[in-house]
Amino acid sequence: MLEQRIIDKLETVNKIIAMPAIVMQIIEQLDNPKFSVAKIAQLIEQDQSIVARILKIANSPFYGFQKKISTVELAIIVLGTNSIKEVLYGFSMKRMFNKIKSVGFDIDKFWEYSLYCAAASKVIARRLGYKLAGEAFVAGLMHDIGILILVQYFYPDFKKINQLLSTTTMTLIEAEEKIMKTNHTEIGAWIAQKWSLPEQLTIAILNHHTPYRLLTPAKDNESPEIDQPLTTIVSIAEWFAIQYPFYSWNIERSRSPLYVANEIFEDLNEDIIEPESSLNILRNEVFEEYQKAGVFTEL
Repeated sequence: MLEQRIIDKLETVNKIIAMPAIVMQIIEQLDNPKFSVAKIAQLIEQDQSIVARILKIANSPFYGFQKKISTVELAIIVLGTNSIKEVLYGFSMKRMFNKIKSVGFDIDKFWEYSLYCAAASKVIARRLGYKLAGEAFVAGLMHDIGILILVQYFYPDFKKINQLLSTTTMTLIEAEEKIMKTNHTEIGAWIAQKWSLPEQLTIAILNHHTPYRLLTPAKDNESPEIDQPLTTIVSIAEWFAIQYPFYSWNIERSRSPLYVANEIFEDLNEDIIEPESSLNILRNEVFEEYQKAGVFTEL
């Protein structure tokens, strides 16, 4: 539970970092089953920086469209609604990252890490048959937004947290709770709610370190009831990022065991944790998605 002093500070912070109103309007329209491409295009055209980003992506080699795409309406059709959402969330997050000025924290590396988690989440979601892979991308991108808030707006506390990390074997979560009586997942979830993100994204941000808390204990010979697959996707993606390209940059010092339950997906196509040869294939697939994500989010 967040203390009132934390909430008061976050209320002020949210006024500074709030997602642009135009982005919220576009996403609201995209979530409408009866959305109009023309209406969405009109909204997008109110922000020329978003227009430029969407047209650049639609004309990128990743889509291989032979003719030049010069209208927003055609770009929406080519990219699809999920990709447009990825662009909007990524664009907003990158703007926030660009505002961070902090001593002793590698914000560029943190951005690369967040982007890699987004790419890994999307790939893992596709492999496991989760239908909303674009949603998984956004969850992976934003899952540690609470760390960003701590670094920029609670720096005195974050400095004390860093001191604990350098002198003890505490994890980041443990150090945060000792200093602040809360942690970056709770702060991130609070921001996600303020941004009106879908509930499953907010839950993924809150619980990605402890996905097993979402499991209902089995009774007798029954299988455990599994809920919120998006949370587990993000947990696997973070584990994957820390195991491979970001092993030396494990700020969170996660010691949690990787928990993967087959029951979490109704249509499980293949296992993620396979022999090394298969992991290499997965790693290459994630890297390709990571490169693509860089085009989606660069400013």
